[in-house]
Amino acid sequence: MPIQPSGGMAGTTAAMRATDDLIYNFNSIKMKHILQRELRYLFVLPLLFLICNNAFAQGHMVQGKVTDEKGTGLPGVTVMEKGTTKGAATDLDGNFAFQATSSTGTLVISFVGYQPQEVPINNRATIAVSMKPDARALDEVVVVGYGTARVKDITGSVARVGEKDFNTGINTSPEQLIQGKVAGVNIVNNSGAPGGEVTFRIRGTSSVRSGNQPLFVVDGVPLDGRNTKPAAAAGELGSPAGSNPLNFLNPNDIATIDVLKDASATAIYGARGANGVVIITTKKGQQGAPTLNVDMSTGVSMMARKPELMDANTFRQGLALRQIENRDGGGDVDAFDEIMRTAQTQIANVSMTGGNDKSNYRLSLGYHDQEGIIKKSGFKKYTGSFTGTYNFLPEDRLKVDVNLIVANTLENGAPIAENSNVNGSLIGNAIEWNPTVPFRNADGTFVQRVYGTNVSGLPTNPAALLEYYNDETNITNVLANVGATFNIVKGLDYRASFGVNQSKGNRAIDTSGDLFLSTITDIGLAVVSNSNLTSSTLTHTLNYNSQVTDGLTLDLLAGYEYQTYKNRRSEITARGFTSFDLRGSDILQNARRDQINISSYQDPTNEIQSYFGRANLNFSDRFLITATMRADGSTKFGSNNKYGYFPSFAGAWVLSEEQFLAGKETLSNLKLRLGWGRTGNQEFPAGASQERYEFGMQSIALANVANPDLKWETTEAINLGLDFGFFNNRLNGTIEFFDKATKDLLFRLPALQPAPSANYWTNLPATVKNTGVELLLSALVIENEKWMWEVGMNATYLKNRFEDYTGAPVLTGQINGNGLGEGSNSQRLANGQPLFAYYMREFEGFDDDGAALYSQEADFVGDPNPNYLVGFNTNVSRGKFNFTMNFNGAFGHQLYNNTANAVITAANFGLGRNATSDIALGPESLSNSNVVSTRYMESGNFLRLQSAALGYTLGNIGTTFKNARLYLTGQNLLLFTNYSGFDPEVNTNRGVNGVPSFGIEYTPYPMARNFTLGFNVSF
Repeated sequence: MPIQPSGGMAGTTAAMRATDDLIYNFNSIKMKHILQRELRYLFVLPLLFLICNNAFAQGHMVQGKVTDEKGTGLPGVTVMEKGTTKGAATDLDGNFAFQATSSTGTLVISFVGYQPQEVPINNRATIAVSMKPDARALDEVVVVGYGTARVKDITGSVARVGEKDFNTGINTSPEQLIQGKVAGVNIVNNSGAPGGEVTFRIRGTSSVRSGNQPLFVVDGVPLDGRNTKPAAAAGELGSPAGSNPLNFLNPNDIATIDVLKDASATAIYGARGANGVVIITTKKGQQGAPTLNVDMSTGVSMMARKPELMDANTFRQGLALRQIENRDGGGDVDAFDEIMRTAQTQIANVSMTGGNDKSNYRLSLGYHDQEGIIKKSGFKKYTGSFTGTYNFLPEDRLKVDVNLIVANTLENGAPIAENSNVNGSLIGNAIEWNPTVPFRNADGTFVQRVYGTNVSGLPTNPAALLEYYNDETNITNVLANVGATFNIVKGLDYRASFGVNQSKGNRAIDTSGDLFLSTITDIGLAVVSNSNLTSSTLTHTLNYNSQVTDGLTLDLLAGYEYQTYKNRRSEITARGFTSFDLRGSDILQNARRDQINISSYQDPTNEIQSYFGRANLNFSDRFLITATMRADGSTKFGSNNKYGYFPSFAGAWVLSEEQFLAGKETLSNLKLRLGWGRTGNQEFPAGASQERYEFGMQSIALANVANPDLKWETTEAINLGLDFGFFNNRLNGTIEFFDKATKDLLFRLPALQPAPSANYWTNLPATVKNTGVELLLSALVIENEKWMWEVGMNATYLKNRFEDYTGAPVLTGQINGNGLGEGSNSQRLANGQPLFAYYMREFEGFDDDGAALYSQEADFVGDPNPNYLVGFNTNVSRGKFNFTMNFNGAFGHQLYNNTANAVITAANFGLGRNATSDIALGPESLSNSNVVSTRYMESGNFLRLQSAALGYTLGNIGTTFKNARLYLTGQNLLLFTNYSGFDPEVNTNRGVNGVPSFGIEYTPYPMARNFTLGFNVSF
């Protein structure tokens, strides 16, 4: 019988484990300093290797120039001596030079978009090469799951973003690279904290309780997806938000990101593909002599915007008007100036790559040190990666590939939480702080409770809160994957691979008892928590590819996969310390014995066994058919529904290959696609279908009632798409229509009486519908010897509905604030409405006495889900200069400003706390109570200049430095919106009983505006 331990005092074993955890934390701090010291030497090793390698090089010197069909030099062309590691890349003018091993060898010349060539050296010292364009532009390969496919053969909805098109600047995780780049994808930063969580939605929100994030696959390894930062509850300060589980990846190591959007593309991932799949491919080694690449940048960040609050002079005018002058402290301060700073960021990346026709490798090291714009907060990351490919046996019949990523991230958090009360929020306290009261007394101590003899009503001093609070997290991640592919006979390959992803996190939160906060003062609070997430994936595939006839190509895939997921965590919470000179997490033994709580937890068995297959048929490049089938068996589901079955079918008609369109010089490509598929979602707690118990202090209680009939949440989707290209694909794009319906929704309910107080999971009889249209356009507007100008845009229309539901409305979106609390909900799930629809009373203004007027009854008043998503990017090059801009926006939705509802109120000003001039100098009565209403619901429409970058290519400097380039980048430069809060993209989870919310802002970590200056060069 599976059991679930819960909070309470533990015995000797738990205490010993807690002690081990503390020792581990101490050792982690020591390891941090050792790692910082040793990395200096690690960065030098590749350079020494390169110098030694070149010192012994001898042979035949060969040089030359590579040009295109017009005679213009081509930069970045790979020129290799066949069968060796000797070679070079051409400079800006197309020139190359290197020491070949033999004067009778052969040069292999390759470049994306051009046909590869082999040119004999024949004792020549100078060789000129003219390359011909590769007319097979649509032969570009994308990753589609357990394999690759040519763009021209794709039948589903797949979008690729490559390194050239990534967003630039200070990026801590891969999602930021493609924000605003892919139609149908909405990426929202939940906060402005470095490394903060991200909401990632592909074609809308499909689930009401289980996960809505897509499945992330890195180099063939599906990730767990859960937050790797240990959770911790800090009393009135709430539970500080987690971090992005993809932070361990170095954006500089990523080559491409493929987004699989429709069911025909994602069904091959079965139980985990309902929310889409994001396939991240890291950079690999290249044939040629060892090349060292260095990229270094430095940046500054500052707060982009804040609410329009009163300064000291305006505040005094309000006090005089309201006849509460005794709240005037006589000073002039700005709370945001006190807690904010101009933050600095340092980023360094070094990589070495090389290889020959038998093997290649890439080794990289990365360092990312980013201060947060809030003092004491920040994010630091050390990364290392290695990829290698090795060919064995005659004709290279055996291929072995190795991928390894190791990362250590260190985070310093600010006292900001999604569920803190108004007294324990740093941002809320900064908004409320009386601008006439200094932060410190004349003796240097913090002003707390009252100032002087008569200025009372002060909130928590934000400067004191920042001083007395510490939140440190240390997370280590390892992602490793090894695979072997054996060619049995021509066209038939067997592949076996094994991948492991492990994350260990340690976190310590300390709040000194010197802080004035009801549950903290004179007793303090310390929380030490640890987490360990481990997942493994074993995959076997058999792939057959054959040109059956002149008009038929067949590609078959069959596979087996076994995945395991393990999760363990523990936590110690302590209060009642006798000294605050040291951090409580360092002296847990000093806390009161009756104020120490120890808890631990381990997931029940969580495994998936899968069988899958796929068939691709290509009839003369005119008709394309793809069929997939996957069967997943999961330990999460009831004994009567262990397996789920996920088929898909898609077809495409390449009209541009038909005779009736032959000879159309302006038409390069025209393809009609239609697909259908079924996918699953099992992102909910392990053991949810089983009877489970909680262990408390000397107690055991039923926590979860078994449901043997619990089954898969499934999504069926139809996709209709038209791909087109004109003028040799200088203008190309895609129009797609999609309709997807999610049924058998996984949902947790209270157990029916007379069962004990417990919960059980069931399938909610309802449907979530998402329909929409996507448009993607890209154009090469100008291309000549002097200028190159590219333009791209994407637009999406989305409609979301909750249908076929006959039960009681499900409440969520709890609003915080004085006078508000449990039951003050702003959103609900109800039949015929969009998910998380706003439900509240309407604000109707003020009467003659300044009393707020509201409608008698609450009603559905708004939708937090954007109806329209847009993205725009442009790239202009002239000579050695290059300029890029990226815009993104969302329209047709509303946001709820819980920040204003909680702390920017008339009642607060009556207590002597800051607010807006409209409140202080306006007609509103100070006795108005806090009410959840449309007064705080605002349009969420916005258009943002996400990034702009200017680059200058220096080219080769002497004979040592190659492809040198300088760049300047700005992020979050312009924002066009009428929203009055911190940022229209902020999303604070104000969920209720596990039902998430969307579109609510509550005292978040503000967004930053970044400027970066960088330099990269090759050796």
